[in-house]
Amino acid sequence: MKLRPLRVKLAQRYADRLCGVGLGVTWREFDALCLPRCRAVHTLGLARPIDVVFVSDDAVIVEIRPRVPPWRIVIARVSNAVDTWEFPADSCQAHRVTCGSSIEAMLSQMTPIANA
Repeated sequence: MKLRPLRVKLAQRYADRLCGVGLGVTWREFDALCLPRCRAVHTLGLARPIDVVFVSDDAVIVEIRPRVPPWRIVIARVSNAVDTWEFPADSCQAHRVTCGSSIEAMLSQMTPIANA
């Protein structure tokens, strides 16, 4: 086994932001989705729950919404959230992610292992 880089999709274009991880996009294509300057997301069209993480301007996790089911709209409850990250369901629990930790720390814990 060897480590492979974590694949983060940066959703800057309107189409990428609209589709997110739904509408034919799968987690096989990337490990995390970053939506910069975004305080609300939807799970319309998803087949499975996702973990939603809201991050402040200084890259600190300020809110975690685990296992958001399909067909929901999620809006940040905290005023200092500026970016949103989406992860496969249970990622936050599996990596013991808490509010107050940095998104970089979370990503470094999540480095996936690929078969050699």
